Amino acid sequence: MAFLDLTLEGVAANLALDEALLLHAERQVGPAVLRTWEPPEYAVVLGATCPLRTEVRLETCSSDRVVLSRRTSGGGTVLIGPGALNVSIVLPIAAHPALAAVDTAQEFILMRSRQELRRRGAIVDVRGSGDLVLGDRKCSGSAQRRVKGHVLVHATVLHDFDLAKIGRYLGKPRREPTYREGRSHEDFVTNLNLPVQEIKQAFVDAWLGPHGPTRDLDVPWAIVDEVLVERLGRTEWVEKF
Repeated sequence: MAFLDLTLEGVAANLALDEALLLHAERQVGPAVLRTWEPPEYAVVLGATCPLRTEVRLETCSSDRVVLSRRTSGGGTVLIGPGALNVSIVLPIAAHPALAAVDTAQEFILMRSRQELRRRGAIVDVRGSGDLVLGDRKCSGSAQRRVKGHVLVHATVLHDFDLAKIGRYLGKPRREPTYREGRSHEDFVTNLNLPVQEIKQAFVDAWLGPHGPTRDLDVPWAIVDEVLVERLGRTEWVEKF
């Protein structure tokens, strides 16, 4: 498994790199990979089928120049930016039986990662369809994208995030986990009480073990460009729902 700690310029390029790593592995060229990245600017990222005009406060985003983007995976609409670490994991589905089903893949990945976070003092649990929580408050959500032989699961881990900005830029989600119980964004989310480097190391230890990366990774820049041109870099893609 390879490790990549790389943040590109612009949210669309970062989402395209996640997709490219998945396609790179699927084309039997690239390895399984763990990637971390954290953008310096705020951006709204919609799930593949999330409705733009009901889940996003478009006028506020426009006035504040918050970029809108859409990923290829499912899940809900999120706000990312400084203080929100993005963690992406690409694995062959054959690597574990839990990866074979949508309902169990995210739980498997989060439970394995949870153990290392707990070792560092963050008493997190897994709830909903793929959330990490502290008590009853969410500190990380996740989503997945599946192709024939591989799965991409990416999570956003809040560690030093301006939580008030979530309600400023996002409306009420169309789907909520039952444990949310109708709470507002500010009453529902929280930051994980660990430094970002500790969070990164927890994921590295969970997935790469004490010896670190076992494979080199050539970043598939041609596939990144392909994904941007065909989908993620296009306004029509962002505004399709």
